[in-house]
Amino acid sequence: DDLLKGSDITNVDLLGLQNITSVGHGFLSFCSSLKTVNLSCLQNISSIGCFFLSSCTLLENVDVCYFDKVTCLSFGFLSYCSSLKTISNISGLRNVEYVEPFLDGNTRLLDGCSSLTTINASVGYECLSEELRKEFEKYEGRR
Repeated sequence: DDLLKGSDITNVDLLGLQNITSVGHGFLSFCSSLKTVNLSCLQNISSIGCFFLSSCTLLENVDVCYFDKVTCLSFGFLSYCSSLKTISNISGLRNVEYVEPFLDGNTRLLDGCSSLTTINASVGYECLSEELRKEFEKYEGRR
């Protein structure tokens, strides 16, 4: 847990992580200086723990095209990234079957992403599971 958690990281290229199948709680969280992240080496993960890329306040763009094997997201996915403007290739999340909520039942998906203006879904939200589609639609309703 809390791998690569910290405030001094500005750029991350996750080379060499091709064989991992899940990322734990707090992976790349609270990296308040993080501006860019290359997630291509996470193409084999099937599960993402809570607060993945959470509170990365300078991060502006995230491409999730490599997450097509992910079937489970935990609460807090991309939350509190106040500078996040764009999420690209949302169809990469098309195999997510379950979004694990917090104890209060809230998934906190995209909570606190006040700058988010673009969720690039080239094929729309139709490719997403009903549960995940509802989460993104909930976010759209909060904007």
